[in-house]
Amino acid sequence: MWTPEVKTHENFTLWVTHECNMNCVFCRDSENQPIKGFMTMEEVARSLTHAKETGIKTVLIGGGEPTLHPNIIEIAQMSKDMGFFTVITTNYTKPESIKALDGICDTINISVYPENKDSIPSQKNFKSNIYLKVLLYKGRFETKEDFDAFIDRYEQLTPNMGFCCMRGHTEWCEEHKDIEWLNSLPIEKEVMTDRGNPCWIYRGHVIDRKDLSTFKKAHMMVDVRGLLFDKQGKWVLPEESEAIIE
Repeated sequence: MWTPEVKTHENFTLWVTHECNMNCVFCRDSENQPIKGFMTMEEVARSLTHAKETGIKTVLIGGGEPTLHPNIIEIAQMSKDMGFFTVITTNYTKPESIKALDGICDTINISVYPENKDSIPSQKNFKSNIYLKVLLYKGRFETKEDFDAFIDRYEQLTPNMGFCCMRGHTEWCEEHKDIEWLNSLPIEKEVMTDRGNPCWIYRGHVIDRKDLSTFKKAHMMVDVRGLLFDKQGKWVLPEESEAIIE
């Protein structure tokens, strides 16, 4: 489970595919949707070895939709066997795959959308931590009361949930990132992340204010093309990747 205090240099994102079975207008990976295919197990092993040598502690398996990968169970097991705190982020459209990952992944991040809001599982049925990730944008919740009602409902399923604002990385996101009622919330405290944005704590839950981000640091990532993000947030080719493994 992610917390605002976690340092980005300890995290590694493994984009095992850019393919997805949804077409969300706010998707941060939408520009990569035309890229088809999946990481091979050899590429996964090489990437995880790089991460281990770099001192990474947490591996986030993502996409696209990672459960579309035909070897997603083996990938998660490999990450776990290498000693990483292993997390997967999913749209929960393949619940049978997620159940198969129960007990392998330490945390299962489920993105809650209007399309899947009625199928979210209960924590009591899982060994892994279930963490609900909810994107905040104009129109998602009309008022603070609507927001509180959402929290009241889903706290009955899992006590772990977090909310995230949008940076404005697409035209739609730019138009919908400002939420009138948000700034009037009676927050409990504010924590500044090392990526240059504040996180608010409200009713014990994190609200990640990515709309206020200055992108001070980029965490290490690898995608299905074998490209890595370096410490300055620039893509580097596989043969150049040794520069970030120091």
